[in-house]
Amino acid sequence: MAKAAHIVFAKDGAGNIAAASDLFTAGRSMYLCLACGKELRRKTLGDGFPYFVHAQRTSCRLAAHYALRAAAQRVLTESRFIKVPFTGQPVDANRLSASLVQWTDSACDVEVGHVPVDFLAETGEGQLLIELSIPGLPATSTPERLRILRLATLEVELPPPANVHGFSDLRQSLLHSLGNKRWVFHPAHSLPAGRQNGARYQAEPRVPPVQALEAGAPSPWNPALSFAESTCFRQLAVTEKLEVLEKEMDLPCDRWPAYVDIEVGGEQTFGVDRRIWQADVFSRFVQKHHPGVGENMFSSAAVSEWLKSRYLLDRPFPGADSIAVHQFLTALVQRGFLVERNGDEPRYRVVRTRPAANESGLVWRPHATLSASQLRVLSMQAGLRVPVDIVQWLLESFDDCHPSVTVDDFVSILSRRVHAPPRSIIAFLLDAKLVVDGGEDRQGNQQILF
Repeated sequence: MAKAAHIVFAKDGAGNIAAASDLFTAGRSMYLCLACGKELRRKTLGDGFPYFVHAQRTSCRLAAHYALRAAAQRVLTESRFIKVPFTGQPVDANRLSASLVQWTDSACDVEVGHVPVDFLAETGEGQLLIELSIPGLPATSTPERLRILRLATLEVELPPPANVHGFSDLRQSLLHSLGNKRWVFHPAHSLPAGRQNGARYQAEPRVPPVQALEAGAPSPWNPALSFAESTCFRQLAVTEKLEVLEKEMDLPCDRWPAYVDIEVGGEQTFGVDRRIWQADVFSRFVQKHHPGVGENMFSSAAVSEWLKSRYLLDRPFPGADSIAVHQFLTALVQRGFLVERNGDEPRYRVVRTRPAANESGLVWRPHATLSASQLRVLSMQAGLRVPVDIVQWLLESFDDCHPSVTVDDFVSILSRRVHAPPRSIIAFLLDAKLVVDGGEDRQGNQQILF
């Protein structure tokens, strides 16, 4: 095996990162690869440095790279400091040109503004992003995506895995060295124009002091570290919560769309009307995403944890909050806002922040009505089985008027309630003469006008 492919770090059964050079690793039997999760065994050749190899022959080309990255994240988490070059000044190895940044709270592999980052620390001067650059390993994010966040971002270029034999080498390069570090973005200063010390990033325009202070402050949308806004929100009265969410939705609550008023199991868990917490989730995870930045991915668990920090939960049954969140996100998938990516933990990607206007092309007929006899006959004709508890709701929805939502929204709601495909719902509405094609309706109006 080539020296560059030697795996120096691995994960033990308890989830801790260990180095093959640590003395205690010789007495343990279970170590796992950080890239593929398969079992590793410790090996030493002659007087050389010990390393790990896969217990079973397997192809895991970047195992050493991912192991080095995980070990670097562990060092940053436990050390809680890093030496960084002064912003806007070239690094001079012959003199002190660095400052020490310290923190108490941190998180690894999180999304900030839907941009994945390697390491995030909450320092006394605001949030600091640290990107780990390892030769041969694709970067987590591009500089352009990181600069959009307007947060202090430091790139640390680590040596190739073959040149790191344990935590001592890694700490020296990661925490103390300066020549391998450069600012991707800093809110208070800008890099000199051009490339300095091999820097791969273009200079940022100087940020005015007020903007720099705002950019350096903790970001309220950071799900890992910023709890202050959620704590304040949780303490607000319901009317005050509504005022906040009306600003977020940019609509008064009486005009909120139907997709933030979806009936789900366990919806009473959050102690407020479902429209409040659903509008909260929609505005935070769908409406606020940055177009073109990252994959706009999030998990159901992330939404649940976020809601826990903003509402006092009173679960009517175990797991009620998780069920409510999952059903709500599923409804947003059905309405075309999200796409679900299956895996060990389902993840959702934002594909649209606003509903498509009249996708079916159908509009409500004026003064549309539906009688009980029509419902009984036409539902059977369309192949719909309408539960008894839905019959009254349907009849009231068309009591000399039509629903306040669009046809497409109503089709989605009824489809979910009666467990029928949307095409069957549309067929039922057409047979009942409750809807008409938008083009035909416009032609009729023009005939009346002219």
